[in-house]
Amino acid sequence: MKQDIKIEDEKSAAWMKKILLGTGFLFTIVGLIRQWPIIGKSYMQFIEGEGYLSFIMGMVMIVLGFSIRLFMGLDDE
Repeated sequence: MKQDIKIEDEKSAAWMKKILLGTGFLFTIVGLIRQWPIIGKSYMQFIEGEGYLSFIMGMVMIVLGFSIRLFMGLDDE
C-alpha cells in the first residue's frame, strides 16, 4: 500500500514537472518575443516593456518545475 502511494507521488511529480517546465518555457519565449528587440534597451526600458511580466513568470515557473520534488518532499534517501 505504501509503495502504491509512493508510485502515485512519483507520477504526479513527473506530470507537474512537465507542466511547469512546458508552460514556463512558453511564457519565457512569449515574453522575449514581446520585448523584442532586447539589444539596445536599458534596464528600465526592459522592466517597463510589455513582455517583462510574462518573461519573469516563465522564469519562476521553470525554477519551480526543477524543484518540484523538493516541494513535494520526495527526496532520494
